Amino acid sequence: MNRRLLLVLSTVLPLGLSACGWEPLYADRETAAGAVALREIKVAPIAERVGQQLEFGLRQSLNPSGEPAKQRYVLSVALSQSLQNSGIQSQGLGTRGDLHLTASYRLVDVATNKVLQTGVVHSSDSFDIQANGYSTVVAQNDAARRDVEEIRREIVTRLTLFMQTKDLASS
Repeated sequence: MNRRLLLVLSTVLPLGLSACGWEPLYADRETAAGAVALREIKVAPIAERVGQQLEFGLRQSLNPSGEPAKQRYVLSVALSQSLQNSGIQSQGLGTRGDLHLTASYRLVDVATNKVLQTGVVHSSDSFDIQANGYSTVVAQNDAARRDVEEIRREIVTRLTLFMQTKDLASS
Protein backbone atom coordinates (compact mmCIF):
# COMPACT_ATOMS: atom_id res chain seq x y z
CA MET A 1 0.00 0.00 0.00
CA ASN A 2 2.79 2.45 0.95
CA ARG A 3 4.72 1.63 -2.21
CA ARG A 4 1.70 2.38 -4.38
CA LEU A 5 1.16 5.68 -2.62
CA LEU A 6 4.82 6.59 -3.11
CA LEU A 7 4.63 5.63 -6.78
CA VAL A 8 1.51 7.73 -7.32
CA LEU A 9 3.02 10.74 -5.50
CA SER A 10 6.31 10.51 -7.40
CA THR A 11 4.36 10.52 -10.66
CA VAL A 12 1.75 13.16 -9.85
CA LEU A 13 3.86 15.67 -7.89
CA PRO A 14 6.18 16.66 -10.79
CA LEU A 15 3.17 17.09 -13.07
CA GLY A 16 1.51 19.33 -10.49
CA LEU A 17 4.62 21.47 -10.14
CA SER A 18 4.98 21.91 -13.89
CA ALA A 19 1.33 22.94 -14.17
CA CYS A 20 1.79 25.81 -11.67
CA GLY A 21 4.61 27.37 -13.69
CA TRP A 22 7.43 26.25 -11.38
CA GLU A 23 10.76 25.83 -13.13
CA PRO A 24 14.15 24.90 -11.70
CA LEU A 25 16.66 27.75 -11.40
CA TYR A 26 19.30 25.93 -13.44
CA ALA A 27 17.09 24.63 -16.24
CA ASP A 28 18.99 24.37 -19.52
CA ARG A 29 16.30 26.14 -21.55
CA GLU A 30 16.44 29.33 -19.48
CA THR A 31 20.04 29.36 -18.29
CA ALA A 32 22.04 28.22 -21.29
CA ALA A 33 22.98 31.79 -22.24
CA GLY A 34 23.44 32.70 -18.57
CA ALA A 35 25.82 29.78 -18.05
CA VAL A 36 27.94 30.94 -20.98
CA ALA A 37 28.04 34.46 -19.52
CA LEU A 38 29.06 33.07 -16.11
CA ARG A 39 32.02 31.28 -17.70
CA GLU A 40 33.11 34.64 -19.15
CA ILE A 41 33.62 36.13 -15.66
CA LYS A 42 37.22 36.43 -14.50
CA VAL A 43 37.58 36.42 -10.73
CA ALA A 44 40.23 38.92 -9.65
CA PRO A 45 42.69 37.80 -6.95
CA ILE A 46 41.41 38.22 -3.39
CA ALA A 47 43.85 38.90 -0.54
CA GLU A 48 44.39 36.69 2.54
CA ARG A 49 43.88 32.95 2.92
CA VAL A 50 40.10 33.27 3.35
CA GLY A 51 40.02 35.36 0.17
CA GLN A 52 41.95 32.71 -1.73
CA GLN A 53 39.42 30.11 -0.65
CA LEU A 54 36.57 32.33 -1.86
CA GLU A 55 38.37 33.08 -5.14
CA PHE A 56 38.92 29.39 -5.87
CA GLY A 57 35.33 28.53 -4.97
CA LEU A 58 33.96 31.27 -7.22
CA ARG A 59 36.12 30.14 -10.14
CA GLN A 60 34.94 26.56 -9.71
CA SER A 61 31.28 27.63 -9.47
CA LEU A 62 31.29 30.02 -12.41
CA ASN A 63 33.10 27.63 -14.75
CA PRO A 64 32.80 24.12 -13.28
CA SER A 65 33.97 22.33 -16.42
CA GLY A 66 37.00 24.61 -16.83
CA GLU A 67 36.14 25.36 -20.45
CA PRO A 68 38.23 28.17 -21.94
CA ALA A 69 36.14 31.29 -22.46
CA LYS A 70 36.74 34.87 -23.50
CA GLN A 71 36.90 37.07 -20.38
CA ARG A 72 34.14 39.66 -20.87
CA TYR A 73 33.64 40.50 -17.19
CA VAL A 74 35.80 40.95 -14.10
CA LEU A 75 34.52 40.17 -10.63
CA SER A 76 36.35 42.03 -7.86
CA VAL A 77 35.73 41.06 -4.25
CA ALA A 78 36.96 42.79 -1.09
CA LEU A 79 36.67 40.85 2.16
CA SER A 80 36.63 42.11 5.72
CA GLN A 81 36.75 39.84 8.72
CA SER A 82 36.08 40.49 12.40
CA LEU A 83 36.19 38.36 15.54
CA GLN A 84 34.23 38.88 18.74
CA ASN A 85 33.97 37.02 22.03
CA SER A 86 30.32 36.34 22.70
CA GLY A 87 30.56 34.03 25.71
CA ILE A 88 32.67 35.49 28.50
CA GLN A 89 33.26 33.89 31.90
CA SER A 90 33.39 35.89 35.13
CA GLN A 91 37.21 35.68 34.97
CA GLY A 92 37.10 37.51 31.63
CA LEU A 93 38.01 34.50 29.49
CA GLY A 94 36.12 33.96 26.27
CA THR A 95 34.29 30.68 25.73
CA ARG A 96 32.55 31.39 22.43
CA GLY A 97 33.79 33.32 19.43
CA ASP A 98 31.86 34.92 16.59
CA LEU A 99 33.44 35.30 13.16
CA HIS A 100 31.90 37.87 10.82
CA LEU A 101 32.87 37.89 7.16
CA THR A 102 31.66 40.61 4.78
CA ALA A 103 32.27 40.57 1.03
CA SER A 104 31.77 43.60 -1.18
CA TYR A 105 31.74 42.62 -4.82
CA ARG A 106 31.64 44.43 -8.13
CA LEU A 107 31.08 43.04 -11.63
CA VAL A 108 32.60 45.12 -14.43
CA ASP A 109 32.23 44.78 -18.20
CA VAL A 110 35.78 44.68 -19.60
CA ALA A 111 34.89 46.25 -22.98
CA THR A 112 33.07 49.30 -21.62
CA ASN A 113 34.55 49.42 -18.10
CA LYS A 114 30.96 49.83 -16.90
CA VAL A 115 30.00 48.52 -13.48
CA LEU A 116 27.14 46.07 -14.07
CA GLN A 117 26.42 44.94 -10.53
CA THR A 118 27.59 45.64 -7.00
CA GLY A 119 26.61 44.06 -3.76
CA VAL A 120 27.51 43.24 -0.19
CA VAL A 121 27.16 39.78 1.33
CA HIS A 122 27.58 39.08 5.04
CA SER A 123 27.98 35.80 6.84
CA SER A 124 28.47 35.04 10.51
CA ASP A 125 29.39 31.86 12.32
CA SER A 126 30.47 30.96 15.81
CA PHE A 127 32.98 28.56 17.32
CA ASP A 128 34.10 27.33 20.74
CA ILE A 129 37.18 28.85 22.35
CA GLN A 130 39.08 26.01 24.01
CA ALA A 131 41.91 26.01 26.54
CA ASN A 132 43.99 24.27 23.86
CA GLY A 133 45.01 27.00 21.40
CA TYR A 134 45.27 24.61 18.46
CA SER A 135 41.66 23.47 18.91
CA THR A 136 40.53 27.08 18.86
CA VAL A 137 42.47 27.81 15.66
CA VAL A 138 40.96 24.75 13.95
CA ALA A 139 37.44 25.72 15.10
CA GLN A 140 37.96 29.31 13.88
CA ASN A 141 39.21 28.06 10.50
CA ASP A 142 36.15 25.80 10.20
CA ALA A 143 33.88 28.77 10.93
CA ALA A 144 35.72 30.79 8.26
CA ARG A 145 35.31 27.95 5.75
CA ARG A 146 31.55 27.82 6.42
CA ASP A 147 31.29 31.61 6.01
CA VAL A 148 33.23 31.49 2.73
CA GLU A 149 30.92 28.78 1.40
CA GLU A 150 27.81 30.77 2.30
CA ILE A 151 29.19 33.92 0.68
CA ARG A 152 30.25 32.00 -2.43
CA ARG A 153 26.76 30.53 -2.88
CA GLU A 154 25.10 33.92 -2.45
CA ILE A 155 27.39 35.70 -4.93
CA VAL A 156 26.98 32.93 -7.53
CA THR A 157 23.19 33.02 -7.11
CA ARG A 158 23.09 36.79 -7.53
CA LEU A 159 25.35 36.66 -10.60
CA THR A 160 23.30 33.83 -12.13
CA LEU A 161 20.06 35.75 -11.70
CA PHE A 162 21.68 38.91 -13.05
CA MET A 163 22.99 37.15 -16.17
CA GLN A 164 19.63 35.47 -16.77
CA THR A 165 17.73 38.77 -16.60
CA LYS A 166 20.44 40.52 -18.63
CA ASP A 167 20.13 37.92 -21.38
CA LEU A 168 16.32 38.02 -21.32
CA ALA A 169 16.36 41.83 -21.58
CA SER A 170 18.78 41.81 -24.53
CA SER A 171 16.81 39.21 -26.52
